[in-house]
Amino acid sequence: MMKVLLIFPGSAGFELAPKLRISTGAFLPPLGLLYLAKILELQGHTVKVIDCNTEGFNDNSLHRAIQSSDVVGMTIYSGLKNLENSLLIAKKIRQYAPEIPFIIGGPHCTIVPEQALCAHSADIAVCGEAEYIIIPVIEALEGKRPLSSVPGIFYRQKDKIHRTKKNQQIMDLDPLPFPSRHLVKKYSYGYVYGTKLIKGEVTSLIGSRGCPHRCTFCQVSSFLPKYRTRSAENIFQEIDELVCMGYDAIAFVDDNFLADKKKAEAIMEYIIRQQYDLTLWIMDTRVDSADRHLYEKMRDAGVTNIFFGIESGNQEVLDFYNKKFTLSQVRHAVNLSKEMGFLVGGNFIIGAPIETKKHIQDTITFAKSLPLDTVIFSHFGYPWGAPIWREAVKQGKINPDEFLVISDSTRGLAQFDAKTIDDYCMKAYRNFFFNPRYWFREISYALSHQDLTIIELGLRMLHLK
Repeated sequence: MMKVLLIFPGSAGFELAPKLRISTGAFLPPLGLLYLAKILELQGHTVKVIDCNTEGFNDNSLHRAIQSSDVVGMTIYSGLKNLENSLLIAKKIRQYAPEIPFIIGGPHCTIVPEQALCAHSADIAVCGEAEYIIIPVIEALEGKRPLSSVPGIFYRQKDKIHRTKKNQQIMDLDPLPFPSRHLVKKYSYGYVYGTKLIKGEVTSLIGSRGCPHRCTFCQVSSFLPKYRTRSAENIFQEIDELVCMGYDAIAFVDDNFLADKKKAEAIMEYIIRQQYDLTLWIMDTRVDSADRHLYEKMRDAGVTNIFFGIESGNQEVLDFYNKKFTLSQVRHAVNLSKEMGFLVGGNFIIGAPIETKKHIQDTITFAKSLPLDTVIFSHFGYPWGAPIWREAVKQGKINPDEFLVISDSTRGLAQFDAKTIDDYCMKAYRNFFFNPRYWFREISYALSHQDLTIIELGLRMLHLK
């Protein structure tokens, strides 16, 4: 049996850790790693998890953990900060234990496996979902089988990189064991920019993989082409386990939790029927799923927060994104959520290739007009495999080996240069958070609920922006 160290490199810059969080607190646990941990534990292996989102980069603890392990695994995303962090950690792994078997996986490895393998000086890169690959990989490291027999990996052998046959998506999610959350009980979750926004003992749960929609800017359909869901009964069992473990707050982290409204309603009815006292967050959903009957069930089950991918305040831009909803549907969904008493977040993107100054101003004005409690304004990007990325590659504006490119007029990818787009994002934040109506709304909520956390978050956002 082996001692396996699993590392989540985090998504914030390590140098910003003191500014972005209090003590050891992050938003949500690294669920993907915890799925792998459970599978390893069921086979008798010993697993340790380091979540750098909570503790930043701790050189001493990382050194000790590596020295006491037989193999190291790390999940990698293509986000800039996550990638910077993973490269730093990979360098330390090779410094502390040059010969230790080093496995990498996650979305970034699925997108550019050979590049990731070389950049991180890793031995093995796992492509796609790893739940049914991790044990064969460990068996190969134990000498029980050749690496060439393991599907879905790139591996280094005698200074050459080899590729095995393609790994298949996991179509039936119900047989997967529930994540080993006990491995991250030492950490505190529920923090956003240092504010403990989700009270109590917090964890996350995912009931599906992939997304049935095909937004222009989204790469999910490229590395998770088929949308798959767990049964409601399987999710009920996991909720029961979470309650028994002492969790009192659950964030549903599906790419679109309300894609199957009947199943979502069944989950809410189960929580109500069991009389579980839970705080629930819906981390991502669409405005065209807004339904009064369903939202009432969500409220009664304990939903307190909901986040929408709104993206733009201009219909022409929404149509370009292939969102297939209208601005009136956005307003209806946000207003209905507020009527239910939910705290509501909205995600917006600025810098699409067709966006003019008027389009961007429409988004800033529209966001300000909505009764949102928090917002994110992001610089438009071209992630690998997304429809917008494929079109840019076809036009010769992006090289096929570029996996994340931000919109910039200097490359013909936007009508404004990158700095101007960033300035527009900052303008959008200032317009939203300096709006007196926003503060009147949030102070009223804080006083009526005797909860100042949303005020604290707003002040932190003002400070950071």
